[in-house]
Amino acid sequence: MSFNLRSIPVILSLGLGLLSAAPSMAQCKAFAKSKCVPELAPFRFNETFSAAQLAPGEEAEVNLTFYSGQEYRVMVCPHPILGEVNWKLVDSNNKIVFESLADEPKRTFDLKVAATQQLKVVVWVPSKSKTDMVHVGCVAILLGFREG
Repeated sequence: MSFNLRSIPVILSLGLGLLSAAPSMAQCKAFAKSKCVPELAPFRFNETFSAAQLAPGEEAEVNLTFYSGQEYRVMVCPHPILGEVNWKLVDSNNKIVFESLADEPKRTFDLKVAATQQLKVVVWVPSKSKTDMVHVGCVAILLGFREG
């Protein structure tokens, strides 16, 4: 593999961006484990952790697999600095299975699937007025299952 001198700034900036994201993701994981996982009860955390650092107006999504006959709790847990967020669970045809809006927030949704399938969680932080200070915060997406 060869690099030309013009590509060095791009490579350095990508590397530095990844390094600076590592501490914030570690803090995000710590936040999720201490503040969010207990709210999954009586469901058991499946140890699958998905999170994003989001600012107002930004969106993230994650695909989750649900196995037939299993009961699940999906949780979207935003850091308090962000306030409430919007989120929805959609199937492979983009049909909304569940939706929570910031003005009537619901952090969890329980479901039992008849057939194994993938569903997508889409999270977005509502935009604030232009005079507000922009805050970036962690939004954790957790999955719990009920032990049978």
